[in-house]
Amino acid sequence: MPALFQPEIPDPGDQEAQCELFRRDSFVIIPEALTEEQVSEMNAAMDRDMESHLFFWRCGGHAGYSCNLLLTEPVFEAAIRNPKLLPLIERLMGGPICFEELAVRHREPETEAQPDHWHRDRPHWPEHPLHLDFPQLIYYLTDVDETTHCLSVSPEPADGEVLELEEQLQRRGVLNVHGAAGGAILFNCAAWHTATLRQTTKMRRNIQVYYGHPRRPSLSEVSLVPPRLWRDHPEAEIRRFYGKHNTYTRTVNAALGIDDAAANPMPPAARTT
Repeated sequence: MPALFQPEIPDPGDQEAQCELFRRDSFVIIPEALTEEQVSEMNAAMDRDMESHLFFWRCGGHAGYSCNLLLTEPVFEAAIRNPKLLPLIERLMGGPICFEELAVRHREPETEAQPDHWHRDRPHWPEHPLHLDFPQLIYYLTDVDETTHCLSVSPEPADGEVLELEEQLQRRGVLNVHGAAGGAILFNCAAWHTATLRQTTKMRRNIQVYYGHPRRPSLSEVSLVPPRLWRDHPEAEIRRFYGKHNTYTRTVNAALGIDDAAANPMPPAARTT
């Protein structure tokens, strides 16, 4: 049984400490990343969308999983362009960042614990100082503890040796990410992680946001970017931020007669897991 890792939680205003912990562990925990009001608004938006657009809630064949709430619920833009977190992400990435994917999950209770599915979403990018191609930000929209489902990650030095799963877990341990609604964890999506699905009577909700480098291939083919963000938004920086289009977005734009030639022309690369 791998040892449980006990995280350090730096002051949210101490960016130096946050960066050092990310370099050490490939993740950093950020309490109170969303306000209570934002958590309430986003839970209400999920309820509303599952009632009105249930056909969106089977992304990748998984029930309770939507990757296109940008189309129907603009409130989730606050989780993507969170002013508390964007400067930290930009610093870790070493320059301008862009939107890659938004995923929102609703996990029902389980009558028995489910097997772990440890995985890396994408490989590390060795050319980056922190081997960081796609950071992932996960917010909890419900309180999470030992009695609920949770995210679990295994810490690794950001620029260190990449280990296979069994050796990684035995040498470096496991962090079960618990915390109050509104808290978040920022981590390299190339780090080993899993959804720990426990026997529980409680449901869990979370938001997953992926960011990328503007001139690198796209992460995935699951999130559409609406024109109101990449074409029509009055702020040039926001148009740039949402201007990297995967093939999914480009195909839909072409079918609808929407010219997106001004968007970032980098080709997509399908996620490996």
